[in-house]
Amino acid sequence: MKKYRLFFIPLIFLLFFSCDRKVEESLPLHNKRVLIIGNSITQNGKYVDFLEYYLRKNYPEESLDMISIGLSSETVSGDSEVGHPFPRPCIHARLKEALDKIKPEVVMACYGMNDAIFSEKDSTRFSNYKKGIYNLKTIVEKYGARLMLLTPTPFDKYAAKDRLSKEGEAQSYKQPYYNYNRVLQDYANWLLTLKDNTVINLHEYLNNELTEIKKIKEDSTFIPDAVHPNTKGHFFMAKKIIKDLYPHIKIGDEITELNQLEKNVLFTIVQKRRKIRSKGWREFVGYTREKTVKSNHIDSTKQKVAVLDKRIQNILKKSF
Repeated sequence: MKKYRLFFIPLIFLLFFSCDRKVEESLPLHNKRVLIIGNSITQNGKYVDFLEYYLRKNYPEESLDMISIGLSSETVSGDSEVGHPFPRPCIHARLKEALDKIKPEVVMACYGMNDAIFSEKDSTRFSNYKKGIYNLKTIVEKYGARLMLLTPTPFDKYAAKDRLSKEGEAQSYKQPYYNYNRVLQDYANWLLTLKDNTVINLHEYLNNELTEIKKIKEDSTFIPDAVHPNTKGHFFMAKKIIKDLYPHIKIGDEITELNQLEKNVLFTIVQKRRKIRSKGWREFVGYTREKTVKSNHIDSTKQKVAVLDKRIQNILKKSF
């Protein structure tokens, strides 16, 4: 009998930890702190709002702790263009501070739109982008966190048709290269070659959605300024992230879902919470974008978030 006990004890431990790992794999953003970084699209943050809402709605009893500190104009490469009003900020100037203060277990990053400088593909810029991503990967993994990469979203040239430039002409965010979407596709394709990383192909997914609506009307878009997705575009971003990480979660079409969310109390509070938390932590980490912004306090943000957390929990309890 004693011999059987000795056999079953390690078996029980093995089954316990095996089940625990399966839960963690099936809930890759739950029960851990998640840091989300990126450029102005991430600073806008609507895709983070949608992501958090659907994850809370589908797993009301699980912990969800996401801090988004996207920064407008930011790159991972450190490149900037002559015509830009100030040197573009680079994530590597604030990455270690962010990791030290936020202490994430998962880092989700979305870079590329600014890194190609809205110009023709250039080998030096492309190399700088690769180095920036490799450095990001090295630093995040050395810190002990898991890195998830989002490919850059599409560039809609039809929305910028009056200010496009051709090969050899001056190119910048004010006068973007007419085939810039192809450049971004190359950046996205390279990210997809990276091993041992979760890479979510937002570029392909949103590009396909864009192509479909343009079949009906060529000037239809969810990227009205050619660069920044609108609410519908952010919805597609979140839907793709969830599709890859939580394939069992079912989300309806964008028209139905967005109409329902307009008056959804949980979504409204989640959105308010994300905005307060993003601003507070972005300033607490600190950044330089034309001028340096740095806060020495995060307590006020934590207090405001705690109040909203209680409201969210009360809503979710009623939905159990």
